Amino acid sequence: MTDEAASEPEEQFSEDEVSGGSTFFEDIVFITGEDPNAGSFLLTVGIITCVFVAAFQLTLPEPISNLLTAAVLVVAVISFLLGAILDMLDYFDTPKPGQ
Repeated sequence: MTDEAASEPEEQFSEDEVSGGSTFFEDIVFITGEDPNAGSFLLTVGIITCVFVAAFQLTLPEPISNLLTAAVLVVAVISFLLGAILDMLDYFDTPKPGQ
């Protein structure tokens, strides 16, 4: 019996992948868009929070709606903290190279 896992070639990584070619800020562009703005980020989080709280409170029975509303508020607080951290790191409203 041979070990199939040992017979497969090891995965080779390019030099860019090993050296960490992309940074954290480049990885979160899919959340904030190409031209990030702290106000639009926080407004979006707030609107989504309101929609979910309203949907849960108006459509579900009391104990379930309270639990899901609490969960939504926890996620909203985490999102607001993430926005504040990104703002402290000057991620929002900073000119990009070449602009």
